[in-house]
Amino acid sequence: MDQNTRPSPALKDVGARIGLKEQMMRHLIEPAALRYFQWRGDPVARLMRSETKADPYPLYADVRRRGLVKSSLGPWITSTHATAAAILRDARFSSSPVHQKGYHPPTYPEGDPRADLPSADLLTMDPPDHTRLRRLVSRAFTPKAVADLEPWIRELTDRLLSPMETAGDFDLIDALAFPLPIAVICHLLGVPAEDQEKFRVWGHDVATTLDPQSAQAGEARSRASELALTAYLQDLVQKHRAEPDQSLLSALVEAEEAGDRLTSAELVSTALLLLVAGFETTVNLIGNGTVALLGEPGQWGQLREDPALIPTAVEELLRYDSPVQMTSRTATEDAEVAGTVIPKGTSIIVAIGGANRDPDAFDQPDRLQIDRPDASRHLAFSLGIHHCLGAALARLEARVAFEEMTRRLPGLAMTGTPTRRPLLVLRGYESIPVRG
Repeated sequence: MDQNTRPSPALKDVGARIGLKEQMMRHLIEPAALRYFQWRGDPVARLMRSETKADPYPLYADVRRRGLVKSSLGPWITSTHATAAAILRDARFSSSPVHQKGYHPPTYPEGDPRADLPSADLLTMDPPDHTRLRRLVSRAFTPKAVADLEPWIRELTDRLLSPMETAGDFDLIDALAFPLPIAVICHLLGVPAEDQEKFRVWGHDVATTLDPQSAQAGEARSRASELALTAYLQDLVQKHRAEPDQSLLSALVEAEEAGDRLTSAELVSTALLLLVAGFETTVNLIGNGTVALLGEPGQWGQLREDPALIPTAVEELLRYDSPVQMTSRTATEDAEVAGTVIPKGTSIIVAIGGANRDPDAFDQPDRLQIDRPDASRHLAFSLGIHHCLGAALARLEARVAFEEMTRRLPGLAMTGTPTRRPLLVLRGYESIPVRG
């Protein structure tokens, strides 16, 4: 397949702002071509296999043994910790898809609310625009602002877990891993309680736009939710401009530095990103972490007996089964990495989940070790200018969740096989059957 083959219009609108998806979808439209490259052992094509989505770690190990690998589909891929960290910190590599060869921005029909959004957000923006926007947004994510949320988050977690103490069998995703993060993000954005359920559905659907999708039904559902959510957030921003409250969204409306403020379109774009990046990833952290711990009863027991280990355990859970498995960067000039020159306009898939299992960075990396002293060297929150702005909030939610679970449900155990979501970028579970 020609390297400059363009995606269909139905795929462009949801993928253009995500560099990894845009790069892959350019080559994955034809299932026959995908199967051919999989048969040839191409590592990027193999990422799309269902068995790889279920367990990507053997493929990451294979890629790591080969170093920096060139895919026949166009991008390079690495799962080596040192190389991944170097790329994420390197200013010559951008997260914006505009630097990719053959990139075409999305187009929208008249009246589509997405047409009013900026062409890039914090995840896909280069300096100096990124520097300006992040500086303004970070004013609402100060350490004090995050720490002040702990009593509220703990009370909410306690309220969610209380019925589970006598519930017998239940689904951990439905009981805690989903409702906790969505309630937190809705609280931050000032979303009324009665709208939280549709926010959950919209966020769940929009998050799938990070992954290549072949099913037209999946594309249509994601697009409909993106439209509905964008329109809702536009109205919400207007309300917070007219009647500010104590929410983070109102703080973003008021954020100012040297007379600079966020525009309404930037506010909507940022709120959309906070929902997708701050909701689904935390669901995955709690879900993946619980399954990992319950799969090692000794580790769960150790955590239950020594709650002081929980902050370190959260870092290990982020490393061991990362909520976000990969990202991508595009060379803005010819750049040498690990002894290889990456041509300008060429992308590199950075397999975060693989880098976090690199034996050159972590001793016995395939083993869960909740007291691992260097677990915080993981790349789960990325590095460089795009280091996750909400990392402290995600750590707080996970810490409180595991503190309360080990206290309220000390005998927690799985009662069946957890069901994975068939996604590539966001790694998590659809359901986790447990008994308290």
